[in-house]
Amino acid sequence: MRQDAMTSEQDMPGRPRCRFAWTAMLLVLAWALLGCVKGDRKVELPDRYDSPYPAPKLWAVAPLINHSGTLLMDPARLADKLTQQCQQIDGIETIPVNRVLEVMAENDFTAITGVADAMTLIEALNVDGLIVGSVTAWDPYEPPKIGMAIQLYARRNPNGGTRLDPRQLSAAATDPSAYSVTRYRQPVNHAAAYLDAGHGDILSRLQRYAKGRSGEDSPAGWRRYLLSMDLYSEFASHELMRRLFKAEWERLMTDRPAQAAADSQTEP
Repeated sequence: MRQDAMTSEQDMPGRPRCRFAWTAMLLVLAWALLGCVKGDRKVELPDRYDSPYPAPKLWAVAPLINHSGTLLMDPARLADKLTQQCQQIDGIETIPVNRVLEVMAENDFTAITGVADAMTLIEALNVDGLIVGSVTAWDPYEPPKIGMAIQLYARRNPNGGTRLDPRQLSAAATDPSAYSVTRYRQPVNHAAAYLDAGHGDILSRLQRYAKGRSGEDSPAGWRRYLLSMDLYSEFASHELMRRLFKAEWERLMTDRPAQAAADSQTEP
């Protein structure tokens, strides 16, 4: 009995080391399992929109005019955000905002305030389309708020109409009669929005925008866009461009029946 007791006492010092080894093994196993689950997480695709034009277009974005009453907003920075959104659209190419600023300075433009200025800048830049606009609200305090309005101007076509004209879908550029189908107007389209993050519909769209984009592993999750005005302005730029392209799709689809009617009248 005494010998057995001594043997048990001798074995006891080894038990804590054994327990520590088992605990370490369990922690390593749990970490590996968590890594596998994270690695197999479903990849979310970001919210995107498509170009309605049948051929590639070259666009530029002018710095927006600040009507918000605050100096916290940088018009050139916001133009960069809109340019980045254009770059994500297949079929739309852009030129840097710095180049737009250079050409504006060469023409003594401090801002683009009308059709004449827009047409001059389009020709100087040799682009198909120009986005101009203004900021009407800029509140960085939670919940953030941004109000924006943008217009799309299009380069004049030598035969009339614009280079963003829907008649280009099927009409030949050498047929002058084709360009009388739709009346020429500038700007060709526009979009506006007041994006108040305190409204449920805006929050819902913001969550949808955040899916599949960088920073999703942030502890704040999609709410990181509410904590940074730079990120929230990125979402706002996306939303304005989404609305503008939706309007362009509708414009093209609306003008197609008139074009088809004109084509049928010219057929022998």
